[in-house]
Amino acid sequence: MSPRERTPQDPVLAATVDLIAERGVDGLNVEAVAAVSGVSKATIYRHWGSRAQLIYAALWSLQRPSVEPDTGSVRGDLIGLLEQLVDYLSNPGSGRVFSSFVDAAARDPELAVLQSEMIRTKRSAYALVIGRGIGRGELPAELDIELVTDLLMSPFIYRRVVGQSRVRRADIAPVVDTVLAGVASRSGSGNGATARAHRRSEAT
Repeated sequence: MSPRERTPQDPVLAATVDLIAERGVDGLNVEAVAAVSGVSKATIYRHWGSRAQLIYAALWSLQRPSVEPDTGSVRGDLIGLLEQLVDYLSNPGSGRVFSSFVDAAARDPELAVLQSEMIRTKRSAYALVIGRGIGRGELPAELDIELVTDLLMSPFIYRRVVGQSRVRRADIAPVVDTVLAGVASRSGSGNGATARAHRRSEAT
């Protein structure tokens, strides 16, 4: 079963989220989820297979359906993607659960694999947007897409997960503009790519 087939209203996932928020991922066990949700352990394991898969499904249940931005400019699209990330991380419930999940994944091989899967899924949207920007001539063809994705996402994840600080939408445009300016500088095009991205963003 795909972790995204369930919703936050599912009593098992709702109980899992509440218990992680209260105890952390390390303190979660299926027995407690069964007791809180009123669903038997056998049913939980039949649907999710393992404790790790249950935690992963609970994490996905907190996320709104992803909307792929298509503003006509790479700057506008990147801002749209980061708004989704910041909204997720700034939510008290999802931000706390995500932080605990990342911490636990450092010690649990199965959670680490699931974390990598989630990250790959999220990063693919950035690769698509950046690829479109390259196709429109806003970004250089030789651009390292993986590196640029790191530079865009990392400030917000680091601040929330490592720094345990709040993240804000107000910081998104400065991060995007700084990264795009760096890309333009390294490509030898001065601020041309950044200026084109700004013009496209403002026109939409």
